[in-house]
Amino acid sequence: MTRSALALPIVLVLAAGCGGYAAPAPPAPANAADAAETAIPDQEAATPDPSPSDLAAMVATIEIVPAIIEVQRGDSITFRGILRDEAGNVVEGALWGVSTLGPFELRSIKDEIPETYVLRGTQYGEAVIGVFLGLAGPSPDQPNWTPAAEIPVKVNDYPVARIDIDPPGYASYAGTSFALTGRAITTAGEEHAEEMVEWSSADEAVATVTAGGRLELVAPGRVTVVGEAGGVRGELALDVVANPVERVAVSAPESRVRTGDVVRLAVSAMDGSGERVDDVALAYEVEGADGAAAATATTYMDGAFVAEEPGRFTVHVDAGTAAEAVDIEVFPREAAREVTLVGQGPLGTTSSDLWVFEGLDGRDYAYTGTMSAATMYAWDVTDPAAPSIVDSVSVDGRRVNDVKINDERTIAIVTSENASNRRNGITLIDITNPADPETITHYTEGLTGGIHNVWFVGDLVYAINDGTLDVHIIDISDPANPFEAGRWGLDKPNKYLHDVSVVDGIAYLSYWNDGLVMLDVGDGRWGGTPTEPQPISSYSYLYDINGALFGNTHHAIRYGDYVFLGDEIFGCPECDGPRGYVHVVDVSDIENPREVAEFRLPDAGSHNLWVEDDLLYIAYYQGGLRIVDVSGELRGDLLAQGREVASFMTTPEGENTTMAWGPQPYKGNIFVSDMRTGLWVMNLAPARVIP
Repeated sequence: MTRSALALPIVLVLAAGCGGYAAPAPPAPANAADAAETAIPDQEAATPDPSPSDLAAMVATIEIVPAIIEVQRGDSITFRGILRDEAGNVVEGALWGVSTLGPFELRSIKDEIPETYVLRGTQYGEAVIGVFLGLAGPSPDQPNWTPAAEIPVKVNDYPVARIDIDPPGYASYAGTSFALTGRAITTAGEEHAEEMVEWSSADEAVATVTAGGRLELVAPGRVTVVGEAGGVRGELALDVVANPVERVAVSAPESRVRTGDVVRLAVSAMDGSGERVDDVALAYEVEGADGAAAATATTYMDGAFVAEEPGRFTVHVDAGTAAEAVDIEVFPREAAREVTLVGQGPLGTTSSDLWVFEGLDGRDYAYTGTMSAATMYAWDVTDPAAPSIVDSVSVDGRRVNDVKINDERTIAIVTSENASNRRNGITLIDITNPADPETITHYTEGLTGGIHNVWFVGDLVYAINDGTLDVHIIDISDPANPFEAGRWGLDKPNKYLHDVSVVDGIAYLSYWNDGLVMLDVGDGRWGGTPTEPQPISSYSYLYDINGALFGNTHHAIRYGDYVFLGDEIFGCPECDGPRGYVHVVDVSDIENPREVAEFRLPDAGSHNLWVEDDLLYIAYYQGGLRIVDVSGELRGDLLAQGREVASFMTTPEGENTTMAWGPQPYKGNIFVSDMRTGLWVMNLAPARVIP
């Protein structure tokens, strides 16, 4: 009996290693006489015992006990599988296993208790994990692992131990309102991944508070505000006093602005003697020209105003006992800029990253990697209208994910993953003759798990190791003899590090669901050196896509006061391709990063980024190339504000195959690698400003 796919009824299924169960061998005869006595003379009557794969082919249902697999971080749960045939009989000794990817650790105890696994929760989260049957394959050592079922598992966070409530940033003046902030802290000392603080007031005659934490100070008096989560209570005592404000003055430095421009309102609250009252909470409200609430404009608590659509807006500023208003006229942003195709270089394999540079011979080159051929291609792009491949370098591996060039334009590095001999690493290439690159050495020490991305800083290479999920710092001052000079990684299980960039002595690590991690690698203010990094701060997020939570911080690049973070999300429910968007994180106070804006293209997924001359270039997978104006201060929804100045679909005419991977502006043109269609060159027309 053979099966190519199974859809088995199942009570509930969990995960463990894709191992299997080997049926015990029959006991060996004690001696030759015993062997003769146990010999079966009639060979036609002998029936060989079914193999574990034969037994797996008999399985019709799998039942997991207990039926509900839910565990708290740090705790373990034991579960076992009961395999039955179509008649309901238990099948013992069948080859089966379960997948291991998820917020947990798994181990089989089948040697102690048949068909049993132990799951230990390590991280908060949910996962869909698979049960597999090991059907007959090319050999007993190579079974055909066939999916049998998919079942969700949930790991709950540690219990709430306390509620931390931040002191208000404003005085408790009657008539004012502001948001309270609080966090549920677990027994492990971390913010709870799921529990949200819910608020209440002990005396609503003095103050009221919404469940979400909006505090309204009603009248002078003493009041206790309560925050609760996970059965734990925290308290904040406030003395509400009379409001001293008698007059508010407000003005806009610029009364005529464009959509997306952030206007900093100048606001002063004064008491009866004309003295400024700086600790009062101000309330802002925006109205459109027709008097209705303006849903397309926002004013923040720090006095920043930004509009998504043109029009005349009135901003009201209220201090509780006095108010004032100011008018702001918003005009359209610059007209869309035209992008024209300059040239295209088709490639008969899947393209990955690229780097464009002027070679030491004075000609222009683009080096591109591949996702399937483990080859770096050297393109001559001196004539950008006619890119041509002049050479290539192949390495052992299934793909070259990343290509980087040093500042001196003498060495290229390509990364290796999935090598046939499992000796992945980085390949250093001599590019002093860029049209004829030659391998210097393939360095693997400590990097055999595979290298996904790298970044050059002088003679150091920061390499993302798929095996350790740390950043390894490789000294290549002698390119023929590299050596590891340092290393840094999060000290936790279930981490995943994807990318690194380094700007002005600070490394920006894209640590997937752990978000953006920033390290001192030479800045020095936090005690770090290029080979002995020290952590500065981090910023992480999870958001919902069709009922599933994702972080997936994939790529980070610093520009001015901002770090632009791109997600990479595959496999979200009901999505027809990759998803993810660009988060804009303000790092002007780098120890306290905060997300202030976003660029989110519907129904597409962001990939690699480049930012230069106030323009953010995004390879947006099936959304092609997107070019976004990131000049000035950034707040809110950049797409809705009209900050996208141009786009280009990297698809041959008449096709729908766009899968843009990486962008780079270079000498007035824009180069983009597309996974499916190779190298593209385009030109962006100069800006035209609407008067």
